[in-house]
Amino acid sequence: MNQITDDYPFVFVDSKSVELFELACKVARTEIPVLVRGPSGTGKEVLARVLHESSARSDQPFVALNCAAIPQHLVEDTLFGHEKGAFTGAHRHSVGFFEQASGGTLFLDEIGEMPLELQSKLLRVLQEKQIYRVGATTPVSVDVRIIAATNVDLKYNIQNRLFREDLYFRLSGFNLAIARLAERPADIEPLARIFIQKHATEHRPVLSQAALAKLLTHRWPGNVRELENVVARAMVLHENKIIEGHDISFDDLGLADEAQKESLPASVEPHRGQANYSSELTGILSALQASNNRAQAAEQLGISPRTLRQKLFEFRKAGHEVPRAYARS
Repeated sequence: MNQITDDYPFVFVDSKSVELFELACKVARTEIPVLVRGPSGTGKEVLARVLHESSARSDQPFVALNCAAIPQHLVEDTLFGHEKGAFTGAHRHSVGFFEQASGGTLFLDEIGEMPLELQSKLLRVLQEKQIYRVGATTPVSVDVRIIAATNVDLKYNIQNRLFREDLYFRLSGFNLAIARLAERPADIEPLARIFIQKHATEHRPVLSQAALAKLLTHRWPGNVRELENVVARAMVLHENKIIEGHDISFDDLGLADEAQKESLPASVEPHRGQANYSSELTGILSALQASNNRAQAAEQLGISPRTLRQKLFEFRKAGHEVPRAYARS
């Protein structure tokens, strides 16, 4: 199943994604607040929209705020609004995101970046279901379901007095964790095809087996955002309506995986799971089948023949079936 927004899609094809989608639909039928955890670029806002659209509030507003993108001195005004004359330049009253989302869902992305002072005010709103516009003395009642998201370990932030523990428990009525793209490999091909369609102009090229193999064996430190960039570049480079392996290029920064790992909760840290391991084998075998020899396959995969030979040896040693024509040294 695919869920598509104007930004990028969340594809529910891999077994992990299907399980997450089914769980999200169950949670959506309740009013419990949800905390969505996962690395940057995995589709946390898209999952929040799934929760909203699968809920009884689906015909009401969905309002999203990136807490990290708003200057600190404007976050309170953005969330709660202000009264006319509340400060210099406030020539009329302004309705904040809480009032805009009333009856629907308010999505607070990068909640870990919210200043401590504002965290206490947010906690009060969640407890009392009332907001005070900046400069106001009379509260305004709001009926909002909160979905928050983070790519950092909030428990670590709590220990270091960067995040309020009481607010954490208010926000995390139910936790949903999105896996890294590399940990849900069955989503990669359908996502790539969606991005091909998105970036196509005159015609829609097809993915060769070698190109698909390179996509399946990449680590994807940038997750879905990185995949779209890779596909967009391939759309520029390809010829004859076919995206070949040499059209696929990556921006490996080297430190990206480590930096990402440090910022994630333990439950969503990268790991070499069995599904990802099998996916790498599938990608390599696809490249071999699409090539005349191992040297050509290694070139398509962007690795050396020696590395390819070593990987095949490791696969056989781990108990995977590798045709002897491919596995011999």
